[in-house]
Amino acid sequence: MVSAVGQQVSEAARTVAQAMILEIEPWYEGRRSKKGVVDSNVMCVGLYITEFLVSSFPLTDGVYKSDSQVKGAGGPKARALLADHGETRKFTKEGGRTSRFMIRNAENLAKIVNDVGSKEGVGELSSLERKFLARLLQEWFVSRIQIDYFGKQQVSAEIDPNFSVRTTVANLLEAGRQRGGNTAGAIAQHLVGAKLKIRFPNADVNVESYTTADEQTGRAGDYEIGDTAIHVTMSPSEKVFSERCAHNLQNGYRPRVLVPENSVAAAMQIARLAGLHQQVAVQSIEDFVGTNIEEVAGFAKADIKTQLKLLLEIYNERIDVAEADKSLKIQIPSNL
Repeated sequence: MVSAVGQQVSEAARTVAQAMILEIEPWYEGRRSKKGVVDSNVMCVGLYITEFLVSSFPLTDGVYKSDSQVKGAGGPKARALLADHGETRKFTKEGGRTSRFMIRNAENLAKIVNDVGSKEGVGELSSLERKFLARLLQEWFVSRIQIDYFGKQQVSAEIDPNFSVRTTVANLLEAGRQRGGNTAGAIAQHLVGAKLKIRFPNADVNVESYTTADEQTGRAGDYEIGDTAIHVTMSPSEKVFSERCAHNLQNGYRPRVLVPENSVAAAMQIARLAGLHQQVAVQSIEDFVGTNIEEVAGFAKADIKTQLKLLLEIYNERIDVAEADKSLKIQIPSNL
């Protein structure tokens, strides 16, 4: 329950934040290129300047400038500020530190904050109100970063039609791991879904967000094909076998657990400890997707290339339907 004092702090800060965003938004949008791209240094400036507002107003040169750069600018600082808002995906390494436009953008944004802030009485706000104001403004910039940076940063990995398809799958999973968060898990689940759609074109292969639990949909697993319940997981746990797979067996399903290649041995050991190693199939995601795509293609080189491209296209279609985070899409290379 919010106290009366807390509500007053919130309302005062929100009023000022709304007034500032009315001026900040056209400034931000005015920095789009002809292709609609906003440079990441503009986004970083937004994070830094709003952070300075926590302890200072007005934002004089001495507050945010250090020689010809913005104080503290850099990849670690930008990532720390994003993480404070729950955004942990990999962001630009430099954080705008080496951009010659950084200080100019900082000056422009600081002027907007100072001008609007003076009209709205920011100097009269308490330290708590100013801190809340800064956070609201920073949240706005974080939302821009999620849309204009992460939303347009598709998953990129080495995809060579001359490689085995399992190698491509392995490369995509590794790209997901490198990006962090739940990316690898989402990639795995939707690659499996895309593969199932290719292998069983007439089957009703469900399309749900990676974060949707089986219990919410009434499914026996991430996917159901025939009498088989398929569970896709990047980190096999005892619960997958002792609860989900055991429940499958009780209800007449044949459970199959798909894990990364480097987790197959661990998953098989967990199945053995749960007494289910003879009833539960454990297979690597790389083989489940890769080998089947090559089989569908008749192991013919030209057809494997066609089927690999189709796999990635269907995967991207699934992301469009099921996921709010469009950066989960895979960048399909021109060599396919």
